[in-house]
Amino acid sequence: MSRNNKSPLYIDIPKTDGWMTTFSDMVTLLITFFVLLISMSSMDEKAFREVFGFFNDALGPLEFSDQQGGAELLTLPDPIPENKTLDAATLNGHLLHALEEEELRGISGNGINPIEVRESSRGFVIKVSSDILFDSGSDRLKNDALPVLYSIANTLKETDSFISIDGHTDAMGSQEVNRTLSLKRAERVLNYFIYSAGMSPIRFGIAGYGSTRPVAGNSVEEDMAKNRRVEIVLLKYRM
Repeated sequence: MSRNNKSPLYIDIPKTDGWMTTFSDMVTLLITFFVLLISMSSMDEKAFREVFGFFNDALGPLEFSDQQGGAELLTLPDPIPENKTLDAATLNGHLLHALEEEELRGISGNGINPIEVRESSRGFVIKVSSDILFDSGSDRLKNDALPVLYSIANTLKETDSFISIDGHTDAMGSQEVNRTLSLKRAERVLNYFIYSAGMSPIRFGIAGYGSTRPVAGNSVEEDMAKNRRVEIVLLKYRM
């Protein structure tokens, strides 16, 4: 009978941490991928094509045709526009120029004129007399108001501010009627900016204050006319 082999038997137990290698490789590839995306965002199309040209020569999976540019392979969001520095004088100058182009020289300015630009705690205010925009008691825009609003829209397009359109009335009539009328007038101006001037609706908000925020008295017609107004406010802070 042969002697039993009493030498110990060694069994190799597989390691359980092998997944760490694969996971580390995956994380490294992800980091490389995002670094590459960030690099592409600052590259122009010519450089982008030159970089991937090396891959074309070696591997051939990436092709660039005359009709296909780098922008089609990687679509990046548009940069956020920088806020433009404004002051009341600059804004008023832009508005005056826009009005002059529409041959409305006599309608702009300060003081008793129907259009006025000033700075308030909320931002820059373009005050437009309701008498040049609407008939008494009406919320329908006059035909003569359209070139005025067109000029204002061209001025607003040069800014990137959030805009509030505020309607105001004099104290004649009930507060409920005045609030409704002021809100409808603000809405009419908003609709013109969006549907006729092609401005983005996400830039706007509207409010109707009725006669609750007068800028003058309500005892004489001259003061009441000052209270009847639409204020287009370029807000310093978004609502």
